[in-house]
Amino acid sequence: MKRFAFAAALVLTCGDVQSAPDPFAQTRLEWNKPLKPFHVIGNIYYVGAAGVSAFLITTPQCHIVTDGALPESAPLIEANIKAQGFKLSDVKNLLNSHAHFDHSGSLARLKQVSGARLVASTADKPILKSGHISFGPAANADSIPVKVDQVVADGGTVSLGGVTLTANVTSGHTPGCTTWTMNFRDGNVTRKVMFFCSISVAGNPLIGNKHFPGIVQAYRTSFARLKTMQADIFLAPHGAQFRMEGKLAMVKPGAANPFIDTGELPRFIVKAEIDFDAELARQQASAPPKI
Repeated sequence: MKRFAFAAALVLTCGDVQSAPDPFAQTRLEWNKPLKPFHVIGNIYYVGAAGVSAFLITTPQCHIVTDGALPESAPLIEANIKAQGFKLSDVKNLLNSHAHFDHSGSLARLKQVSGARLVASTADKPILKSGHISFGPAANADSIPVKVDQVVADGGTVSLGGVTLTANVTSGHTPGCTTWTMNFRDGNVTRKVMFFCSISVAGNPLIGNKHFPGIVQAYRTSFARLKTMQADIFLAPHGAQFRMEGKLAMVKPGAANPFIDTGELPRFIVKAEIDFDAELARQQASAPPKI
């Protein structure tokens, strides 16, 4: 069985070849710790690692997986899908939130073993194809290149087995950062589910970013849009972003589902925008003066 390995950058010296140190080496070890898969709600399951998410959306005919975590997460995701009683061969669509290595890393492997089609945004397609983003800390940690089978525009939909997900392009974190949303019936109630992309700066250069010159306006537009959106269930590409550990501790027989929280999205966005403004001000203050 072919295995994908993370390819570290190479530094050439006099007659010697050395692997450059991975700036995310310790972080990715923490992120990729195994986590027992669990049922979130309805037809949604968590099948990712302890620190990077992957979600399985099931239908009576076939299934959808959102995000691929790290390159080294593929065996864990595969095992978690099987542990929940589903077949990887029944996964027909793969969706991506954004093209950073910690969320696209296993998509190529999952495509290979399942035969699924990858759907992603137009703006992130070239990043996924090359495995490389040209700005921010993730520029130092390439992903496994993967072919996008279908590009989706803002407002576009993906339907499978009676489930429809809508792509909401919330640009900034990456040019094509995509927040996926869907509805499902929970008894007599229709629940709105959000598979959030990201809105954090996470080291991205906001000033003088030649590779994404409109990055600040992109963030501003996405903040404004996210404030108008609703979510009964807010899910995100890192467990810490949607308080996964704390919610799992609250799961009890007969108790209310802790993943249902209509106030979580607005609370998250308020704090994220405060953090963005602070980081923008910091970068503006430290930028060299214009001559």
